[in-house]
Amino acid sequence: MPIVHGNNIDMYYEIHGKGETLVFIPGWGTEITTVSAQIADFAKKFQVIAIDKRGTGRTDKTDEPYSIEQMADDTIALLDALGIHRAHILGISMGSMIAQVIAARYPDRVNGLVLHLGFTRIPFAIKGMMTLMRYLPGSKKKVDEGSGWIFGQKYPPTPESFRRQGEAVAQFDGRKVIGMIRAPTLIVNGSKDQFVPLKIAHELAEGIQGSKLVLFDGDHTIARTQPELLLTQVAGFLAGVDTTNSDNFIQKSNG
Repeated sequence: MPIVHGNNIDMYYEIHGKGETLVFIPGWGTEITTVSAQIADFAKKFQVIAIDKRGTGRTDKTDEPYSIEQMADDTIALLDALGIHRAHILGISMGSMIAQVIAARYPDRVNGLVLHLGFTRIPFAIKGMMTLMRYLPGSKKKVDEGSGWIFGQKYPPTPESFRRQGEAVAQFDGRKVIGMIRAPTLIVNGSKDQFVPLKIAHELAEGIQGSKLVLFDGDHTIARTQPELLLTQVAGFLAGVDTTNSDNFIQKSNG
């Protein structure tokens, strides 16, 4: 089982395909096997390094508060262990926050940046709604039903690690870092996203110099329901990114 120890945890990862290296960071609570079909599609064009984040899948679920910055450092530690200096970074939903921090803190490690269902922060109104739903009669059952697929995964998070990831998302404010991002950036979001209002999508795009925002008719589920939309956009966008400094590809694949 491919495990790397770095930043004080054991991290599970998989490598699929050949070509330019693309680091694939899934969303909140999502582990690698759940997005294996999407990873396989990307592996037809890239060498994909898929990661189980701290608290998810077969990576350690440490008993401590999590932060987005911490998980960005985890990702860099994994790349260091694999001997990869530069790569494309693709983050989905929560993964987009981690990708933002990587691009801001480690600009020399990022070729192209892709933020899917990307957002800088959870708006105050949505935070308030999430808090309120903890106390409304019957709301806990609805929340449990909505997140049931998370705990039905092959390697699910624990309720505690899932909560810690959610707290990390709630506390993060990407407005503090996105102005430092210089990597070519593609943002692919849904125009009817119930969690990422258009205002936040535009805030993200306007905060990253030269970024490209693509909006599709869909909500926060398009990563799972219409994965081909992302693949088409990513392949075209990254084909135009200069990767002349990317000389650390892993030539073996376990995919």
